[in-house]
Amino acid sequence: MKKTLITILVFFSFNIDANLKQILEQDLDYLMNKVIEWRHDIHENPELGNREFRTAKKVADHLTSLGMDVETGIAYTGVVGFLTGDLPGPTIAIRADMDALPVVEKTGLPYASKVKTTYMGNEVGVMHACGHDAHVAILMGVAEFFSKNKDQLKGSIMFIFQPAEEGPPEGENGGAKMMLEEGIFERYNPEVIFGLHVSNAPHGYVGFAPGPAMAAASAWRVTIKGVQSHGSRPWEGIDPIMASSQFINQINTIVSRRVNIVGNPAVVSVGMIEAGTRNNIIPEEATMMGTIRTFDPELRKEIYNDILKIAEGVETATGASVKVEFDVGGFYPVTYNNIPLGERMKQSLIEATNGNFAEITRRTGAEDFSYFSQEIPGLYIFLGVNDPGKLEQAGNHSPYFTVNDDALDEGLKSLVYMTIDY
Repeated sequence: MKKTLITILVFFSFNIDANLKQILEQDLDYLMNKVIEWRHDIHENPELGNREFRTAKKVADHLTSLGMDVETGIAYTGVVGFLTGDLPGPTIAIRADMDALPVVEKTGLPYASKVKTTYMGNEVGVMHACGHDAHVAILMGVAEFFSKNKDQLKGSIMFIFQPAEEGPPEGENGGAKMMLEEGIFERYNPEVIFGLHVSNAPHGYVGFAPGPAMAAASAWRVTIKGVQSHGSRPWEGIDPIMASSQFINQINTIVSRRVNIVGNPAVVSVGMIEAGTRNNIIPEEATMMGTIRTFDPELRKEIYNDILKIAEGVETATGASVKVEFDVGGFYPVTYNNIPLGERMKQSLIEATNGNFAEITRRTGAEDFSYFSQEIPGLYIFLGVNDPGKLEQAGNHSPYFTVNDDALDEGLKSLVYMTIDY
């Protein structure tokens, strides 16, 4: 009798799962039309980290209309929706990030951003150059699907719409770390968390890297102070621009010549340099900022020490003062994909994408999803959104980055199938 009851329960459970997937197939075109409309609207109206007021309201209004319990104002602008299914089961979290980047859009799309704002004292454009508009729209679609089928949902879903993934403004807290500090996991107690990121990869393909999937990231800043002088009499001053060029030349030897990166990739890049106001004035000060990407904490310490040694050498050689700061605006740990969870979800992704799945290699990009997956098992997948047939397109953070809308259904199905099967 006991064996018969177990068989009945397993059959009942399997039928519910299969039925939910069939319902999704029937509703997919209708749902994707809404997802694409949401994405275009969010893309046209991007907001920087901790300033996602319009986006957060759009999300909260949508989740409220679906009858969920909705919490707003988490980590400034974050939103959490909580959906309780009618059947018993675990609580699963799914996360989307909402913020855009200080980039002037050059895609020429009819819904391209024309937004401008001030960032670090400069007027900048604002663009969803990393695809977070797609992440938000997809998760809004996932929320709508499950809320309308909660009678067949085994367990609960925590929908996390996170601000400031790209990093909060300097002097502010933010992002996943702040959401956790404000207790969202304690309040909702999820077992696992899923996340998705669009990328310039083949159309509709989904993949993930098992284990360490994305690098740890630290922003660094170097301030070089010299002595201002007339450009025609450089011997009367100490040139911080010349010192900056020496510093840049030297740090570019760290990865290529100084540290052993066999089996442990690392990146040291300069992303910004500011100095001077006029062509014939040698300025007093130059400032540089960049990023360090590593998978090994010991290697990261070695790189930090090498940068400090280079700074001392530049001081000695030029007479300038060199100040080095690490982890400016915070630090992102390695994003780790739980290996047993990945193995368990692999078949779900194969089914969701009709076989368009591949295990991929780790990436030197970084994600503050890492803070969530440090707390509970996490799986972070990538979705290829190139135009059909194109292997190469402008990548994330480019002013030319585009998302092909027809690829987004594979992302939505992937999140839905993983949730159902878990």
